[in-house]
Amino acid sequence: MVSLLTAWIIGIALVSYLTLVANQNRRTFHSQTWNTCVPVVEAGIEEALTQIHSAGVANLGANQWAYNATDGQYHKTRTVGNEGGYFECGIQPVDPPVIVCTGYAVGPGNTGTPMGGNTAFGMILGTVSAPSAPRYISRTVRVTTIKQGSGMGGLNAKGHIVFSGGGNFDSFDSSDPNASTNGKYDPAKRKANAIAMTNLGGGGAISMGNGTIFGSVTTGNDGHVAIGGGVVGDTAWNASNNGIQPGHERHDANLEFDDVAEPFLYGSGMTPVSGVNLLNGVLTTNSWVLGSGNYQLGSVTVSGGRTMLVTGDATLYVNGNFSTSGSGGVYIAPGASLKLYIAGTGSFSGNGIVNQTGLAKNLSIYGLNTCSTFAYSGSSEFIGTVYAPHAAFKFSGSAGAFGTFTGDSITISGGAHIAYDEDLKDEGDYVMKSWDEI
Repeated sequence: MVSLLTAWIIGIALVSYLTLVANQNRRTFHSQTWNTCVPVVEAGIEEALTQIHSAGVANLGANQWAYNATDGQYHKTRTVGNEGGYFECGIQPVDPPVIVCTGYAVGPGNTGTPMGGNTAFGMILGTVSAPSAPRYISRTVRVTTIKQGSGMGGLNAKGHIVFSGGGNFDSFDSSDPNASTNGKYDPAKRKANAIAMTNLGGGGAISMGNGTIFGSVTTGNDGHVAIGGGVVGDTAWNASNNGIQPGHERHDANLEFDDVAEPFLYGSGMTPVSGVNLLNGVLTTNSWVLGSGNYQLGSVTVSGGRTMLVTGDATLYVNGNFSTSGSGGVYIAPGASLKLYIAGTGSFSGNGIVNQTGLAKNLSIYGLNTCSTFAYSGSSEFIGTVYAPHAAFKFSGSAGAFGTFTGDSITISGGAHIAYDEDLKDEGDYVMKSWDEI
């Protein structure tokens, strides 16, 4: 009896140990398989974005994407790798499109149940059951998209976004007469779709001070908004509340900041010359006149009554610093446009840049990788876009800025007013806006 009892106790201990080991293996391999689902899902989302790019929202039925009348989506299933994983992906044909993708990964065999099952007798006797069919673990992700445009939401940064001196940030739509007047910002028609977005996480990713945002804020993972005396929300919320309106703060920013390439090989462009032109109804001698085509200059200083006049669709590559001050300024004539590439620093004060077309899409400023600073404090309102992903962007112009602005960091000071032109969002390819696991 003592021997039988001892053997029974040893058997129970052995079964308990085997059960513990089996559960540990089960958890380990479940976790590994769970993580394996992520690259499968990513493969499906990448294929969906490629389909949207190549076929467009109106022609999603191409390339073996099948329409399902039940849910109104276009679907595709594809095997990924050699281990049996696959994705099932659907695209909702709305503008902007929505992607829902499920990734499946095969759970490894013979890792969960010991020989004979989970019972003590089965484990001790060691009976072996026949192998079962593969079991799958899945994860589902819902991705919303947005057109890349000239800058999503208006303010986009890798690092800190700082409002000081009670700055204001809102939106309008130059293409909509109900959200603008003759294509220009009208405070009576303001919209609340502005977004201050940074990839930065941690404390103070966005510092509001006493600033006001008519829209929302988005930081990187675990990012924090230092709200101070500021307010973020829609028009009704901002009229009578402080702080951030529920639903107007996210922490999933994942912006992609592409480097800016030279527009053409420096040395192959034309050198602008001076000329007498009609400027604001007056014949004026302009220091530089740019028609249509590619132009190049070294460092440029527009000051002391000097002017740069753009009369055509011009691209100007400045292989150095660009600055304006005093009575000097850049003028873009009605019907003209300017793409300005700056390799050094950009500093605009005095008259700054006068975009007489009134449309932000007619003035685009790009900071090359060597552009570390872009500052605007001109007395003229800035109407255009700035994309300088390696530069500290600073704006303090009293006349306001209207368009989109991207920098390594962004500082809005002196109570300046920034307005995002929503018409710019309709440019470029669709990219991911949000990623939510469901």
